Amino acid sequence: MIKSIYCLAALLCALYFLDSNQHSARAADQGVVATVNDIPITSFDIDQRLRLLEILGQKLETSDARKKALHMMIDEVIKIAEGTKYKVNATDKEIDAQMARVAKGLQTDVAGLRSKLDSQGIAIASLRQYAAAQISFARILKGKYQLKITVEPGEVDRKYAEVKQDLEKKVSAMMNDPRMKAVQVYTILEIDLPVEGDDSMLLQARAVDAVQLIRNFKGCGTARAAASGIFNVRIGKPIDAIAAKIPKPMRQALDKVGPGKAMGPARGRKGIQVIGFCSKRTVQPPKPKYEMPTREQVEAAVSNEKYDAAEEKYMKILRKNNLIEYKDPSYAP
Repeated sequence: MIKSIYCLAALLCALYFLDSNQHSARAADQGVVATVNDIPITSFDIDQRLRLLEILGQKLETSDARKKALHMMIDEVIKIAEGTKYKVNATDKEIDAQMARVAKGLQTDVAGLRSKLDSQGIAIASLRQYAAAQISFARILKGKYQLKITVEPGEVDRKYAEVKQDLEKKVSAMMNDPRMKAVQVYTILEIDLPVEGDDSMLLQARAVDAVQLIRNFKGCGTARAAASGIFNVRIGKPIDAIAAKIPKPMRQALDKVGPGKAMGPARGRKGIQVIGFCSKRTVQPPKPKYEMPTREQVEAAVSNEKYDAAEEKYMKILRKNNLIEYKDPSYAP
């Protein structure tokens, strides 16, 4: 029986293996990291695997990502050999169905999957080959090792409670994050009365115009009406600013005039400037939402965990029966 979720993820992580001669030729200039029954795995192979994982949303974020990728490929070589040994190959129809499921999981079709893999130099034919090996290995577990996965209702209950507790813990941590606290937001409007040069008389005249504008200002929605009859007034767009980031003197001045009023005039970079105070409000970031998985999904997760444990049990046996050599000791377990 093939796992419905985690086994699928494993299928997605496939890296193709060329025949021995091709591998040997490439190994000479790519650097062999390890061999499995004389089949080399190179640094190039590991690079490909990491790129493939990223495309498929299974990116390894850990510091030992390259080591994990290598060990994943070592297991794959062994599984392919076991499938060939027991002649339990998957049919083209089964592989086609698996590729369609993989593509659907990536919200695309097989053509789209092919395009994504081609963009990274990974042939879909190689992914098909590995998918066939995974299917055959699942048959080996079921046939040779008589593997049967059963899930009791109590196990589903415990897993469901565990998932719920984990989600609630994460939500709680997010809610306690300082970034989730309510903040005050000031909305202001910059109004410029341009003046070319430093002519004091002209600056004074524009300041008188600004006083008139301030007197007529009844809110940011009235800015243009307030500037009516005044030559060359430039009204900006409303700007939202978090109170804590506004210089204290300016914040105090805004609070003194109050929302719906304007303050100034002041000497600005472009001439005389007026600041309209549009509004002041408290903003509370939305509480994070989460959706609990269905009982069926939790049951599938428990089944997959059991399958993973059983697969690892038999892989330990198979690793001992295959010749694995680490050419680079840093990759050894």
